[in-house]
Amino acid sequence: GTMEGIASGFREPNGIGVFGPERDIFVTDNQGQWTAACELNHLRSGKYFGHPSAAPDQKKLYNGRDTFTPPAVWFPYTLARSISGMAEIQDDRFGPFKGQLLVGEMNQPRIMRVMLEEVGGELQGACIPFIDGKPLRNGVNRLAWAPDGSLYVGHTRHIWAGNQGLQRVEWNGKTPFEVGAMELTEKGFRFTFTEPVDKTTAARKETWPFKRYYYYYHRKYGSPQIDETPVGIDSIDISPDGKTVELTLRELKAWHVHEVNITGLKNATGSPLANSYIAYTLNRLLSNTPSEPLQIGPK
Repeated sequence: GTMEGIASGFREPNGIGVFGPERDIFVTDNQGQWTAACELNHLRSGKYFGHPSAAPDQKKLYNGRDTFTPPAVWFPYTLARSISGMAEIQDDRFGPFKGQLLVGEMNQPRIMRVMLEEVGGELQGACIPFIDGKPLRNGVNRLAWAPDGSLYVGHTRHIWAGNQGLQRVEWNGKTPFEVGAMELTEKGFRFTFTEPVDKTTAARKETWPFKRYYYYYHRKYGSPQIDETPVGIDSIDISPDGKTVELTLRELKAWHVHEVNITGLKNATGSPLANSYIAYTLNRLLSNTPSEPLQIGPK
């Protein structure tokens, strides 16, 4: 048969899968030279994802380009250092998260959850820890669903991290108090929770310590968080049922990760949030859909 190149610019891809109603192909890639942080990429024909040595004309592109196709989701270094395989939650047998994506992490005993949405014809969204810590082991490399709806976790060992063996994770039927969705609005973000929030704590601005930053595109390994800036809250609107909190931020900035570590939030019965850290990759604003960004760092 024949083979045809579709896209280029991956450094160390260690996960591929299909996701969403159109069965789009996604690829995870790992932090390193020209790759600021671990990332989830929406694979499309003709796109260049930033790593020159994986491009067809290696010598010509080795010093980098001025632009590249940004990932749908950046995984900040504190959340993930070596990401791996993925699995879409396809039904309700794994909790109230149908239609979201699970992604593995090699260095820590962690599986992350990804919430994507379409903005300006492109997919972008948020990542959050999901299954975190023991009895899950590190070295999460592959994820697959069992016929009964439980999750098989395949582990492997690399030189710098990992583990061996196979684990099975099943939902105990109890709905955790979690962020069910994080969606971009014209002036901020809308959070939908799996259970009603305590409106007193949710209404406090100090509960939502947002910050934003972006990354260098350069030949060095990884990137620091550049232009790291606190982002204030102008207003907080809580739905009557307590399950939706809409935040108006003082500023939204395209091509920046907007991160928050939700502090002190409880549900209506006083239980704390299961996972409070969440980071949204904001490539495009609802009010503005620019072309590919200019992302230049020191060569």
